[in-house]
Amino acid sequence: MKTLLPPERNLNDQLIDYWNMLYDAKDRNTILTAAVIATRRHETLEGLVWELEFNDIPNIRGLVPASETGLPTERMMNFFVGKEINIRIKAIDKKSNLVACTRREIIEESKTYLINIAEEGLEFEAQVVFVTDTWLGVDIGGGVIVSFNPREARVSKSMQLDELYSEGQYIKAVVDKVDKTTGEIAVSLVDPWDHVRYMRGDVVTGTVVRLGINNIFLALCPGVVGIAPYPVNQKRPKLGDRLVCKVNNFNPKEKTISLALFDPELIRGRKKNRAYWQQKKTKTIAKE
Repeated sequence: MKTLLPPERNLNDQLIDYWNMLYDAKDRNTILTAAVIATRRHETLEGLVWELEFNDIPNIRGLVPASETGLPTERMMNFFVGKEINIRIKAIDKKSNLVACTRREIIEESKTYLINIAEEGLEFEAQVVFVTDTWLGVDIGGGVIVSFNPREARVSKSMQLDELYSEGQYIKAVVDKVDKTTGEIAVSLVDPWDHVRYMRGDVVTGTVVRLGINNIFLALCPGVVGIAPYPVNQKRPKLGDRLVCKVNNFNPKEKTISLALFDPELIRGRKKNRAYWQQKKTKTIAKE
């Protein structure tokens, strides 16, 4: 059936251009960016797949089987929903509006590059990709993901991983082993407590990551959390608040920092009190 007049925007012509672009990307082995919009089971493929949406290309979906995600385990797949990834196109089914994609090839290339430049003992920054209360995943470079449990992530005492780290955050890691023969690279996280020093009386800022019954837990830097009692005459803080605190005690061996919320009014009051008694003492001496 024909239209009475051609529409102002002919989407069919645009779709032809999109297909040409995708075919060209496939032929040239071009790396494209796509958004993961779902993890699901597909009727024509075994196991889980990522469903992708290409930027500015409507009605065409990409599919990435679990074996082509480049992830160490398919348990990680759900953490990428809503995020953009780099892919290459391997096959196109124009009739079904589907494009078969791979992320694995790109990750393997990144891993090869990392192995060639990495040396044992090298410290570097890795980015947090996902975090739960007991599982931390970091990108050590080029999309190569390494995961850690609470013990491996050197947790501050009694803290969960998602109270210590957040997505997008950069944390320090170190290369433990590189085997160019097998293509393996092993990394661990640098203990943040080895790189912080606080003195009694230091005034610092921290982010509220947990509200306990009697105490507030504040992250001073990634992986390092201190504890402060609730303020007596101040508004109760909320999760995510940035607070100014004074260090009362720092014990890196036990991984503990005792804090007190910094109250400028209280400090001014103490100074006035000291000044008052100093003045009174001076007057008493003068009379004698």
